[in-house]
Amino acid sequence: MGNTHAHSGGPRRQELTRAIYQEARTVATRQALADQAVAARLGIGSTDLLCLGVLDHAGPLTAGRLAELTGLTTGAVTGVVDRLEQAGFARRSKDPADRRKVIIHPESAQRERTGALYSPVLDALDAWCRTHSEDELATVLDYLRSFSEALPELTERLRAQK
Repeated sequence: MGNTHAHSGGPRRQELTRAIYQEARTVATRQALADQAVAARLGIGSTDLLCLGVLDHAGPLTAGRLAELTGLTTGAVTGVVDRLEQAGFARRSKDPADRRKVIIHPESAQRERTGALYSPVLDALDAWCRTHSEDELATVLDYLRSFSEALPELTERLRAQK
């Protein structure tokens, strides 16, 4: 994220826009570092935690769909699921519609363990939210959604350029 996309306008708007870009990069970096620490504490790899996050967000998925969403090969997903299953974070079941397919389910009991590791950040976010108006929270939510929605398009474009 550079400042080449900064909106035109006065110096204050440009300064704030640049600061938002920089802070977004800082958040992404710090999130990645925190995720590495959480994965290490859970005894799984960073890619395993990423896949677990996708499973938690998207619900039970076939191995093929998990591979599509993460950009991993199906072989790599098999290894991830083996490790997640062995550590108690996921389980496999046969797809009732197509017995050749396997569905991977996140284990909710382990979700609590993962959530507990993130609780200091969530507590700080809750405290911050209590000090801001609903309109301010709606603006922050709009920003986060806009940022979040732009990322999959970038991911797909970069993957297609192999």
